[in-house]
Amino acid sequence: MVRTLTGLQIAAMAGVLAMPVMASTTAVVRPSDVPPPASGRTLTVGPGAQYATPQAAANAAAPGDNVQIAAGTYSGGLSIKTNGSSGMYVTFYGSGGTAVITGSGGSKGLVAVGNHSWQRFIGLTSKGSSGFGVMANGAHDLVFQDFGVDGSQDGGLVALNTKNTLVDGCDIHGTNARGTSADHEALTLGQGSSNLEVRNTKVHDNGEEGIDVKYDDNAQAKIHDNVVTGNRGPNIYVDGSSHVQIYNNVSTGTKNNTKAGIMLAVEECSSSRKTDDVQVYNNVLANNAAAGLDFWIESSGTISNIHAVNNTFYGNKKGAVGFDADSFGGQNILRNNVYAEGAVSHPSFASDHNLTGDPGFVNPQAGDFHLSDGSRPIDAGSATDAPAFDLENHPRPAGAGYDIGAYER
Repeated sequence: MVRTLTGLQIAAMAGVLAMPVMASTTAVVRPSDVPPPASGRTLTVGPGAQYATPQAAANAAAPGDNVQIAAGTYSGGLSIKTNGSSGMYVTFYGSGGTAVITGSGGSKGLVAVGNHSWQRFIGLTSKGSSGFGVMANGAHDLVFQDFGVDGSQDGGLVALNTKNTLVDGCDIHGTNARGTSADHEALTLGQGSSNLEVRNTKVHDNGEEGIDVKYDDNAQAKIHDNVVTGNRGPNIYVDGSSHVQIYNNVSTGTKNNTKAGIMLAVEECSSSRKTDDVQVYNNVLANNAAAGLDFWIESSGTISNIHAVNNTFYGNKKGAVGFDADSFGGQNILRNNVYAEGAVSHPSFASDHNLTGDPGFVNPQAGDFHLSDGSRPIDAGSATDAPAFDLENHPRPAGAGYDIGAYER
């Protein structure tokens, strides 16, 4: 799915979510056979179709089959029964509009993937689960595309001990309705998962964290081109995990006064007690209830090798960057960032080519953080560690030098 972003208007200050159209630098990981199917049978679901419910079709599906679900609402949940195989996904997809799955859900999820692998879910929505919207545990090669979670008492889309998981173009909201006693988060990738990608996804108005990568010592995760806003927070959270890239995201409007737009942490539940090798670049972090970016260690542990480069901070209530941790290791960098809230420094971080104060945004009150003509950050950044593109995937540099902040003029 290719999207072209023509401008970014963040309306979180006014309490309204503006979802930009976003470009992805990576092709969608799915075979070209949906629709129309080529790898297996088409099992149709809906009024007058082969099967009355998605569950009846799931019970009959084999590797390579495509379960075509007519737009509408289907009660009873969806429990996956069959593994696909390499190159032969079992695919569930909405036809003619969104197929909505309702039911009680529970600890196994309203969409219960379990440990079944080579599964794709396209154009479906899980709605109103009494537990998790989706739960996968011990699976691999999962694709959630144009998928929705519309309300759940516990976490929304939860993938534990999973490998090769793609979340693309999804919308997750209204999860963790039971509040801080809820299990897991709006979008959880954790507990030994690896090779993870979340892109082009909107995670908003949830009762706990937005996107959470946790307890993954080799996450190999890319969290990019997402809008994450209005969650209790943090909007994007990395806890006890390593090898994570967080880039080209808009993170605004966390609700709790201790929750940052992006937080890198080590909680006591982490067995490794480390968060290492996290790159945070080309993000806009604005109007969050705490800091834009925060570091936190619950009791003991180490945060190391953090590179925060070419981010734009504005209006965060507790400053651009907060340091609620005292154990840092490796090489940590703050470079080419705009700190509209005020200066940032820490002895464990090398810091250079950052700009403090109003740099000359086009219209920050309306959420437009592009650089105005002649603004100070233009061509004023460092080329060292600077990304080759900006938040809108425009190439860097565009002029005589690299610009400071998330946008290249």
